[in-house]
Amino acid sequence: MKKTLSVILLVWLSLSAIAQNFQFLGGLSPESNVNFATFELYKQLEKGAMYYFTDFKMDKNGYFEAYTEISKYWNVGEIGTVTLQLNVGLNKDFQIQPVYLAGVSKLWEIGGEFILSLDVLYRYQQELILDDEWNHGYQLTMIYLRDWDKFQISGYCDFWNNRYVILEPQAWWKTFNRVWVGAELRLSNYDILENYTNYVMLGIKWNLE
Repeated sequence: MKKTLSVILLVWLSLSAIAQNFQFLGGLSPESNVNFATFELYKQLEKGAMYYFTDFKMDKNGYFEAYTEISKYWNVGEIGTVTLQLNVGLNKDFQIQPVYLAGVSKLWEIGGEFILSLDVLYRYQQELILDDEWNHGYQLTMIYLRDWDKFQISGYCDFWNNRYVILEPQAWWKTFNRVWVGAELRLSNYDILENYTNYVMLGIKWNLE
């Protein structure tokens, strides 16, 4: 099992090597002492786009988790975009709980500067506790971005099955060259107990392109 885990992590790291930016974020208080290393890639294609990111997470107790989202978008004339997505995670107990998503997406450029997109998705998910049970549902994902010369705000909101929500707004300030410093708020009730957890993290981002 350790060999399999090592192979999977190497594949994740190899994919992350082509990322456009790397982020490191750490919690501010002992109660939220969680560290994230994130590799992110967004690529415009001839007839659509691709988005990929991987989070490597470790908390104060040594709990480790790797989590990936891969999204492929295809333009459909003037109507909008169709998308297929995969979410999958791996933790220290070698639990993989994939989520498969398919749906439509629409992007707006407001004032030529503010970017807002909305995904309306069908969600097919493996249960958190019972690994052999699956459920069907829906997911709404909103993504936003506003980029100034040396300041940027971005983030997303996921809401699905009338139960779960994840909010992750970020703010970044450009210091020099390709290096940014910033902060992120994480708010989520996506755990077995469905309790809200939130914490603020400070971080650094390095744009590789």
